[in-house]
Amino acid sequence: MAPLPASFLEQLQGREELIVSSREGSIEGSVPMWFAVAPDGKVLLFTSAFSVKARRWRSDPWVRLTLPGTAMAVEGAVHAVSAEDVGTLAPLVIERWADWGVTHVEGLRRMLRAGTHTLFRVEA
Repeated sequence: MAPLPASFLEQLQGREELIVSSREGSIEGSVPMWFAVAPDGKVLLFTSAFSVKARRWRSDPWVRLTLPGTAMAVEGAVHAVSAEDVGTLAPLVIERWADWGVTHVEGLRRMLRAGTHTLFRVEA
């Protein structure tokens, strides 16, 4: 999979949230979410593994990311990042979601292994 368009990634600078859409059949839902941008041009989303969006993404990886207050959006696919594959992404997740209890790499890996939270990367 490819990185998201550079023009979209540039617009993310200085923003706190995205509107993230998921779908289940003909039903589509959208929610504001915090995000982080990985150096390879992919967006990271971290959420409860029991959320509706996480459940939807496990059966249909389609996602739409929209900049709040604009019509600028991109579609892509989400892929779960395993505890073993978190590697260089861990510092980004720790910095962004420390308030959620992600305070060190091993803690993040435990959350992912236990299945309480899921880290997704969004690719074009």
